[in-house]
Amino acid sequence: MSRPIWYMWCVCTYSLTLSFVQSQGTVWFRNKIGTTVDAPFFDDRGVRLEGPSYVAQLYAWKTGEGFSAVGAPLTFSTNGYFFGDSVGVPFVQGCLPVWVQVRAWQVSAAATFEQAALAGAWTGLSSVLFIPLTGDPGRPESCIEARLIGLQYPGSPMVFQQPKGQTVLAGTSATLSVIASSGVRMAYQWYQDGGDRPDGLIVGATNATYITPPLSTNATYWASITNSAGSVFSDKVTITVVPAAPRLTLEQVAGLPLLRLDGSVGINYRIEYSTNLTATNWRSLVELSLQTTSFTFIDAGIENSSTRFYRVVAP
Repeated sequence: MSRPIWYMWCVCTYSLTLSFVQSQGTVWFRNKIGTTVDAPFFDDRGVRLEGPSYVAQLYAWKTGEGFSAVGAPLTFSTNGYFFGDSVGVPFVQGCLPVWVQVRAWQVSAAATFEQAALAGAWTGLSSVLFIPLTGDPGRPESCIEARLIGLQYPGSPMVFQQPKGQTVLAGTSATLSVIASSGVRMAYQWYQDGGDRPDGLIVGATNATYITPPLSTNATYWASITNSAGSVFSDKVTITVVPAAPRLTLEQVAGLPLLRLDGSVGINYRIEYSTNLTATNWRSLVELSLQTTSFTFIDAGIENSSTRFYRVVAP
């Protein structure tokens, strides 16, 4: 007796789960993720940024080149927050760490953060954040998307336009200025090497622009910029002082020539005379170092001469 043969047919559905793994350098670009990331941005009046008037962009550090923008600018949503997707940092590979910063600006002012800062528009920046390893460097498949955990706003100020060294005539002033970004209120303080105080602080020089007093010698200046997160110093710059061109004028007083010399204090001058305008052997009348900006002198020796010409030289 033959045994029955049983056939079993099974139509089965298999569910295959794929895990999608981001490559390192991928950052979840949001400043609000539950309670792990909560860093709202606000302006210098304390109002949180909101709506399309402001954008934020991720910046990442590349050795030898500094910070550069990665990804596209992202519009703020509500109450100081922006909610973007993953942003790739193209020059970071293999689960390696990266330094990042978030920069925001008033979008109507310029297309980039740097342009807005130089234009004097509102700009703000976060602290610099170190994003550590996000997986095993030896197993690229273990790399995961990084989050901006530890992000803080504001960051310390950043100088975008340094004060510039310049050359001025003795007895004139120089105008120095610095452009910095912070996002919140900043305080400025200017300093001078060899000033009235041991620390170089210039009392009352607390604006982004500083006009020096009239200068007679070279001087070096710099500024500090401070906000609630910290301080930063500008570059030191030197103002080079060169003698102003002297001016000699003449008028008669009681029949005698009264000479007036206007020049630079501390500079040595010599007033010379000749009876012949084309002569090469002019004679010295008086030598002096100006103690004030003007010096007057009556030439009594002209009584023995019918004509005299005068000139001033700086030996």
